[in-house]
Amino acid sequence: METFQFPLYNTYNLIQSDLPADALASSLDLAKRYELLFSRTDPASELFRVNAQAGSTVAVSPQLAELTSSALGYCGESGGLFDITMGAAVRLWDFNTGTVPDPESLASVLRHVDYRAVTCSDATIRLEDPEASIDLGGIAKGYIADGLLDWLERAGGRHSLVNLGGNVAVRGGKDDGSPWKIGLRRPASSLESPSQSSFAVIEVDSGSVVTSGVYERAFERGGRVYHHILDPRDGMPARTDVVSASVVSRRSLDGDGYSTALILMGADRALQFAEAHPRIEAVLVTDEGDVLATSGIGRDYAFRML
Repeated sequence: METFQFPLYNTYNLIQSDLPADALASSLDLAKRYELLFSRTDPASELFRVNAQAGSTVAVSPQLAELTSSALGYCGESGGLFDITMGAAVRLWDFNTGTVPDPESLASVLRHVDYRAVTCSDATIRLEDPEASIDLGGIAKGYIADGLLDWLERAGGRHSLVNLGGNVAVRGGKDDGSPWKIGLRRPASSLESPSQSSFAVIEVDSGSVVTSGVYERAFERGGRVYHHILDPRDGMPARTDVVSASVVSRRSLDGDGYSTALILMGADRALQFAEAHPRIEAVLVTDEGDVLATSGIGRDYAFRML
């Protein structure tokens, strides 16, 4: 098995496969292509152009149209708890410098948060509100992980793993015939020393494990901790009893599409929601340290606490 690592998408990424090393390195071209499609902040990206031309119908690539259409489906299923038009609100926060937006500015941009104002076809996207902004950062890595696995398979890879900063997708099991063993990261505040230790391991032959957590990007101001998972209803960090939500699914896109919404739902509703959706299984960690899981964890996927 060969391993290829590269920085992109504001994180560190790893690809492992039974392909030759030069073939793995070639996957970087596709990874960079996705960045030029989906980045909200890169002026050269297609999505940046869509936001710049809000109020108009914009011709886009099939990939951006497909991802946006899929994302709108998750927005609807979550009742708007996942909303791709949070771009203007996200811009007001800076989790690197610890910037908290003033209430007036936040209230102003929230008037332009409504995923129902986005329409798309196979080749176009229209953002009806000229003041709105699409942000696909909450779902793009899932789409990219699926796309990279498809590319590896077409290139002849039979056993592959893609890890995009913790979004893990695998296919074909390991080359020794065993399943991939994926660790679920122990929730630990980024205000403390970063923890890469796992609290559990799940076994997957082909599929994905995506984890969202309120501990990942956070800062403290005035005695209050602010984390990066924003609630579309008020633009503030979600107040929830779920500190970590891991979604296990066949497609990594589903993991990204649902994991953030599960945190916003709170533990009881999130567990019921995940149980009712046959495409996913979920493992939740509450602020009391309880670990909750849907019925397929341990039944369909081997699961072990550490």
